[in-house]
Amino acid sequence: MKFSNFRYLVKQGFINFKENRIMSVASIGVVLSCLIIVGVSGLIAMNINVFAEFLGNQNEVVVYLLDDASEEQINNVSNYIKNNENIASFDFVSKEEALTEQMNYLGEYGELLEAYEGDNNPLPASYRCKVKDLRLIQNTSDQLVSLEGVEMVSTPTELAGVLITIKNVAYYGGLGILAILVFVSIVVIANTIRLTVFARRKEINIMKFVGATNGFIRLPFIVEGVVIGTISALITFVILSGGYYYLLNYLATTATGWLAMVSSVLIPYEFIWMPMLIVFLGFGWFIGIVGSAISMRRYLKV
Repeated sequence: MKFSNFRYLVKQGFINFKENRIMSVASIGVVLSCLIIVGVSGLIAMNINVFAEFLGNQNEVVVYLLDDASEEQINNVSNYIKNNENIASFDFVSKEEALTEQMNYLGEYGELLEAYEGDNNPLPASYRCKVKDLRLIQNTSDQLVSLEGVEMVSTPTELAGVLITIKNVAYYGGLGILAILVFVSIVVIANTIRLTVFARRKEINIMKFVGATNGFIRLPFIVEGVVIGTISALITFVILSGGYYYLLNYLATTATGWLAMVSSVLIPYEFIWMPMLIVFLGFGWFIGIVGSAISMRRYLKV
């Protein structure tokens, strides 16, 4: 196809958009609404995943050692933990360090535990391990508790299960919402472009009879769909980008307590604005092109 023909067809697509502007604006409104819902759902799902991973990293599998564990047994436990593929990191806490932690935790009442210093210390030495995959936390715990020299293993299995459930709900729920809204957007754009195609159906038939290719006929309508998708995507990006940036700044300056902890792990704006723009444009172009193709199938069969 010559460049002059391509430029003419693209120009014709913009003309179709302007001439059918009432329905085009309606389509932009619907697609914009769908994109905003998709964008909000996506941002929530991504931040839920990040927060769930943050909480997961705070969970510790604590391996308590027997008081009479031999040096060899302790070394074997240490080596096993080092070589365990599901353990990301670990710290050894001696009996003395464990008692000091409890005294610090009690604050001004910590002196009550001074009587347990030395040989009277009832607290066991332990290894505090952070796991990589929460789904394998129970299996990892079972392996650790079977080692010689280990008295017991404390595992937050219930919280791990809750975190895994939250991540799954966020992931599959987001996919479900995305699928529904993609379908709705494609139908709306297809119906909008179908009006333009119907008004020019005789012209399309004539062009087919004189040898015009399907691509030559289809391009202006694809351009119309892409224009609708692009405008919707850019407006959505401006709205959600501004809203997300404002939310982060607001939480950073006013949040306290647990809300401050939550805000500290949210995805920073500078890490997310470019992916947001690319996803919105890709989504808009996809539904614009697919909607245009669907609306023209009937009239290209001559």
